[in-house]
Amino acid sequence: MLTINNNYWKKRNVVEVNYAAWDFILGKCALPEVYRNVYNAFPDKDHVGMYLGPKPILILRNLEDIQSVLLNDFQSFHSRGYFVNSKEVLADNLLLISDYCRWKLIRQKMSPVFTISKIKSMYQTIYRCASDLKEYVRDKNVRKDPLRFLDKYNFVAIGMAIFGLDFSTSNTIETSIVDTACSSANCQLVFTLKMLINNTFPKLFNFFNMNTFGDHKDLIMKIMKQVLNERRKMPGKRHDYIDMCLEIQKEETILDKTTGFELRTTDEFIATQAFSLFFAGVETSGTTLNFTLLELANNESVLEKVHKEIDEAFANRDHLTYQDIEDLVYLDQVLNESLRKYPPIGSMQRVATQDTILPSNLRIEEGTVVIVPIYGLHMDNKYFENPDIFDPDRFSPDNKAEIQKYSYIPFGEGNRICIGKERIIVL
Repeated sequence: MLTINNNYWKKRNVVEVNYAAWDFILGKCALPEVYRNVYNAFPDKDHVGMYLGPKPILILRNLEDIQSVLLNDFQSFHSRGYFVNSKEVLADNLLLISDYCRWKLIRQKMSPVFTISKIKSMYQTIYRCASDLKEYVRDKNVRKDPLRFLDKYNFVAIGMAIFGLDFSTSNTIETSIVDTACSSANCQLVFTLKMLINNTFPKLFNFFNMNTFGDHKDLIMKIMKQVLNERRKMPGKRHDYIDMCLEIQKEETILDKTTGFELRTTDEFIATQAFSLFFAGVETSGTTLNFTLLELANNESVLEKVHKEIDEAFANRDHLTYQDIEDLVYLDQVLNESLRKYPPIGSMQRVATQDTILPSNLRIEEGTVVIVPIYGLHMDNKYFENPDIFDPDRFSPDNKAEIQKYSYIPFGEGNRICIGKERIIVL
């Protein structure tokens, strides 16, 4: 593959490949699979160099390097490295922000909505959505497109529990706005291609005035502004995301006293963060549930064990509490194994914001893109014996403690770990 920086890695005594990206470009496999294939091809190396277009990137294989990038040397790798069109409001959100001061301030303000106590307060709403989903599945033919109805469930659960949306129907899953929103959110292929152009050819992305989330702007802005306006008129509090936003908006700006960075708390700012949470939560949670159901259907012994645990939890009762869900140990193992075998986010990238040195003693120049190959790590026989086999017992209380740190990171790790980790587990 032609590259501007041909032999960039060879000159630094790093093994490199020049062919791998074509498998993605030609549609043979997803990008995380490309990284997994390169990861597997060099089992004795700490890292492997490759290219996406003109850009050299480094695939990390050493767990100490990965820990350094995600946590220990975070100051050098805080940026995800995605270009943001200055005219696009929704892209400059919590998921993609490269500006460290901006990211830090927003993260501090958004995190409180995902505390365990807040999740517990949302439980009854989530339970209602799950009950509606049960009725929806019973009445509709969902076999042709199970991922579709799981996306709808996640949209409703997130919308009602976190944002306080009131769909005001007998069954929350059967709401027209849910169909519209899920159609907008279900565009992973288009999003992936846009992000590839964004990451590889940012000048081209800017020249054509491309928008990563352009099709969603009007819908998200309309919903969030309407919700904010309605909630300002309502007495009392629900202690959800919207309440937190209204508290933040009591002051026109928010300030990080340690850095002096300041942001205006406009409705657009709030809507942008809301979109970030929706986009990150709906499809990833739906994908996890879909693959979990698929594995249960193909593993009768696992399915029977899950059924038995749930039946015992329902013994002499028709409603489970939050603590009952917490006590479903084997179900938690099943979800963890599904996230291992089918991580919704199969890879992460970071960009060096300054020159630094990895623990493996490789010097990294400012601007270098490094890849954490999550899918490759999860399917590495060195960390998970017989990785192609679906085995929830890997995550039993005894075995879980033996899993090497940073070899299992479905939610990422370090300072930019998924903000909704606890919520995803509950859903």
